[in-house]
Amino acid sequence: MSANDYSYQLGQALMEKGMTQLSFSFEAHVSPESVSAYKNGRAIAPPDVKSKSIIATDNPFLAMAAAHESTAGTSPPILDGENVELNRHTAVAKTVEEIEELLAAIKRAQPILIKPPRTLSPLERQQIEHLVQETLDVATSTTNMAAVVCREAKMSWTCQWSLHKAKLVKNGFLKMMKEVTKG
Repeated sequence: MSANDYSYQLGQALMEKGMTQLSFSFEAHVSPESVSAYKNGRAIAPPDVKSKSIIATDNPFLAMAAAHESTAGTSPPILDGENVELNRHTAVAKTVEEIEELLAAIKRAQPILIKPPRTLSPLERQQIEHLVQETLDVATSTTNMAAVVCREAKMSWTCQWSLHKAKLVKNGFLKMMKEVTKG
């Protein structure tokens, strides 16, 4: 089972939080049997249950797995391959490497991005695709780094996202958003 499976992460998150399937079923307003089915991969948890599980456990890896599953794999995955040792030291080192690669790709693509997209040559399109891939590498490494740091430093994942969104709103980069709350 992959670390990106919501069912796997739900089981881990409940265990780490010391929550039973029964207590989570009350939080999520579903039957204990449903929780068991979500946890064992026999059923896909609906979006509201995923949200409630993230709020109840405040687990960054559960949040990442829920997002990855809910967006057809178009959000940063949890790095769990055989060449990954996920801790704050390796996550920071990998993130620095990825950011440096992205900066180099930006510098190479910057003159091309001024041109209208319809005028791009095949080689220029390839450079822009490389830029997008480097950007996704940074999104993946930084999200994994933030998750690892939050877990190891015992910082609230949901609180960090609330602070981040508040900063974006304050700086005019994001319109006010309705907060997802416990309830």
